[in-house]
Amino acid sequence: MRKIFLMAAAVLVCAAGGATSSCGGQKKSGTAGAENSETAGGTNAANDGALGETPYMMPEVPQMITDPDARAEWAVEHYWDGFDFADTTLVGSRANYTEQAFADFINQILMRVPREMGDRSIAVAFEKARADKAMFAHLAEVAEKYLFDANSPYRDDETYISVLNAVLANPALDQWERVRPQEQLRMSLKNRVGERAADFRYTLASGASGSLGGLRAKYTLLFFNNPGCPACAQTMEQLMASQFLMEMVADGSLAILAVYPDADLEAWREHAADFPADWINSYDKTLTLKDDELYDLKAIPTMYLLDRSKTVMLKDVMSIGLIEQTIYNQTQTPATAE
Repeated sequence: MRKIFLMAAAVLVCAAGGATSSCGGQKKSGTAGAENSETAGGTNAANDGALGETPYMMPEVPQMITDPDARAEWAVEHYWDGFDFADTTLVGSRANYTEQAFADFINQILMRVPREMGDRSIAVAFEKARADKAMFAHLAEVAEKYLFDANSPYRDDETYISVLNAVLANPALDQWERVRPQEQLRMSLKNRVGERAADFRYTLASGASGSLGGLRAKYTLLFFNNPGCPACAQTMEQLMASQFLMEMVADGSLAILAVYPDADLEAWREHAADFPADWINSYDKTLTLKDDELYDLKAIPTMYLLDRSKTVMLKDVMSIGLIEQTIYNQTQTPATAE
């Protein structure tokens, strides 16, 4: 039986919950689908049950459809045609079959087609899942595990927003069943890629303060971290090992704004010397970041790549390679007025 996650490597993640929160489990990967192979939360459903069962296979695209775009369109519309959403065993003894089908859906559809097509396929899946209340709830749970969980290598807020919209479109949900997806949607809609990041003020060890919006570098890497967090230290090491990024910091084209969002300043000061002198190492004196929930900080460390106007280029990213590639690609495009 195949593993549910068909990708390459896992790393440690700190749950955001205070300055001295311990790190455990896996570190979240920055790019969904790029370089991973473990399951979200460490669960391998393919090995946990339904052993020997042939995985769900999407219907074959008719041979008469030869245009690549048309074939993709057909696959988007028909991926779930052979899946029996009314089969109660698929949320019981064969629940892993459903989870595998959704993991393959991510790999075969969502990661291969334009977002608009993927959104439509998500809507189709959840509309079909209304055939059984337990199936609908199970599919929503699996989608949350793969697309929203901080430890999942597939995590993708934009795709999960489409899932949440599909879930909330179900008129059969009562007001209590809507609370969780509504709250997740509220947080996911914050600081989306392509939108201006929420501004905030930060404070330095000297007592001086500044604002995110006041930084004038061409790019800003916003690095939320906790002192003493092993995953945060590992992320710092990876950043410092990037010659490309460190040269940009040195010439002023990249500002790395490290922000501690919690209240234990003693712990923060103990680790202040860990940061390079040319980074901006700061803390949130007013605790506005957490109290006003300006950013979704359910997991730390996390990073945002912003352009000069503080528009989000990458959200909740932990892949140094993706950060490098995104900036490099931007430098290869014709200059535009900023």
